[in-house]
Amino acid sequence: MLMAFVGRLTQRWRDLIAEIMDPYRPELHYMRGPGPRWRERHPEG
Repeated sequence: MLMAFVGRLTQRWRDLIAEIMDPYRPELHYMRGPGPRWRERHPEG
């Protein structure tokens, strides 16, 4: 019983650390600004 509790506590701790230290940053990959097709449709000046 004690080992099951320790196991659950350890897993929750690992999940918390993984959530805090998550290296996934979607803004670095998906929010790059307008692409070439957009620029074709919206010429400058």
